[in-house]
Amino acid sequence: MANIGRRAALRLAAGASLATLGGFAVTAQPAHAAQHLWGTCTRCRILWFTGNGTRGSCPAGDVHHFLGIDWMVKTIEDGGAGQPGWRWCGRCQALWFFGNSTFGACPAPRDGQPGTGHWTIGANATSANYVLEDITNRDRPGGFSGWRFCVKCNGLWDAVSNSLYTGNVCPSDRQPHSLWGSGNYVLRRFGSTR
Repeated sequence: MANIGRRAALRLAAGASLATLGGFAVTAQPAHAAQHLWGTCTRCRILWFTGNGTRGSCPAGDVHHFLGIDWMVKTIEDGGAGQPGWRWCGRCQALWFFGNSTFGACPAPRDGQPGTGHWTIGANATSANYVLEDITNRDRPGGFSGWRFCVKCNGLWDAVSNSLYTGNVCPSDRQPHSLWGSGNYVLRRFGSTR
């Protein structure tokens, strides 16, 4: 997946650097290099990985359409606050929650059957364990809240930039995503300091 080389290089540089402060050697903290190239689909409102040269599979039909905002998502190795257990689906490219040990619903057909569970592997990669901040458990102020978990498909979707009844499509039943039981998740734009 994208930024693995960058993340490893940042960690090596941070781990190798020493600062002298008042005569004591202090090892720098590990760098936090969240993965970018996550985008919002304009039709289903799901968060999907845009960096694989594929547009995945959209439950609103055909492939995902990119909204144009480059979001960052942390992995467990990045540390910090948030909820672990989020995964990337190697078939539809969406971010989905595996922390409840269910595979949700993926819009990409598997063995000819649509609506089967998400996969944690893709053509050439296995999913990282992603961590999402929410408004009560985050690293710092700022970011963009209003991202929700859908209990029907296990996906993360944008509940702010659309009507709750139109403009979003869940792969489980082709109806709107559900807000039931969801936290209010926070994403940060790539290159943002907030």
